[in-house]
Amino acid sequence: MRTRDRSTLLRDAWLPLGVAGVSLYFAYPGWWAMGVVLAMCAPLVVRRAYPRVALAVLTVASVVQALTVESPTVSVVAVPILVHSLARWSSTAQARAGLAIALGGAVVGPANWLTGRGEEPTAGAWVTAVAGAAGIVVAAFVAGRRDRERVERETQREQEREQRRRLELAAHERALRAAAAEQRTAVAREVHDIVAHSLSVIAVHAAGGRALTQRQPHRAPEILETIAETARGALDDLRELVAMLRGDGPAGDGYSPAPGIGDLDELVSRLDGRVRLRVDGNRRQVGPVAGMTVYRLVQESLTNVLRHAGPGAAVDVRLDLGEQVIDLVVSDDGHGAAAATDGRGTGLAAMRERVQLHHGTLTAGPRAGGGFEVHAVLPAHRTTGAVSR
Repeated sequence: MRTRDRSTLLRDAWLPLGVAGVSLYFAYPGWWAMGVVLAMCAPLVVRRAYPRVALAVLTVASVVQALTVESPTVSVVAVPILVHSLARWSSTAQARAGLAIALGGAVVGPANWLTGRGEEPTAGAWVTAVAGAAGIVVAAFVAGRRDRERVERETQREQEREQRRRLELAAHERALRAAAAEQRTAVAREVHDIVAHSLSVIAVHAAGGRALTQRQPHRAPEILETIAETARGALDDLRELVAMLRGDGPAGDGYSPAPGIGDLDELVSRLDGRVRLRVDGNRRQVGPVAGMTVYRLVQESLTNVLRHAGPGAAVDVRLDLGEQVIDLVVSDDGHGAAAATDGRGTGLAAMRERVQLHHGTLTAGPRAGGGFEVHAVLPAHRTTGAVSR
């Protein structure tokens, strides 16, 4: 690692200053020896910032000391210090080069100092000196590499932790986006079902009422009341939905529970006898989630009938509440294929989404004998909630 800022140089200077001080104390008053000491210690100041320069200068200074100074000075400890620093901070190639040079010096230096004493050194003395110097150098190198590996392991663990945190954050953000998208889809379904059905009922009564009041003027208040009641109901539903989105609901005195199977009779009554409803099974065994899903499916099917099947179309709604499945069939004898879409397919798409949420199936299409049919099957064990008694 190469750090060239001033603070790094200041941190690296205290050790060579200490070594130089001790070495100069023992080298004094030999001026040449003092110069060699300074040349040995000075490269340690830049051992991290400029490792190649430090290695080159210290190599030259070590050779000069080995050849010109009769006995080693304390500054010789600069060699294992630099070897440790190269192993700890520099590249593998630089660390190995420093080790090789230091091992060469561990042989040349002791050999020169032992022979310069005027007496022939014994083999044991020579081996001891060389082995001791080489051992110190190797120990410094191994310690530096171990420090490097420890820091690298810690850095890798921190990077892995950071990567896990990023992955967890990304997963959390994806979950939030998915939840928001699901919520928007649910709101869109509710708004579509409420507005589309209510406006369709209003349009049918308004269009039919015009012709009816020409023949039976006394029925005008009845028709207008039906239109007003439908509009008020739609407004109330929209207010509750907006209050829920704002966080003001659904609690409150004006809150009405979500529609369910028990509200189907009131729903089909809005079409003035055009709908025949048949329910087989115990309605009270169906939970609120399943009940609202069935209600919305019937509501959307009737909306499509009002929009596309024609003014004279009759509708059959058959609901079989079994122990394993809930089977719903809504069929009409109107124009047929036109009922397959509400213009952009929003209605059928919303119906499929509702059914898929319960892992059910939905088929919709023209009938062979004319008209249109919607058939939904919902697994009872997935859709029913707590049984209300």
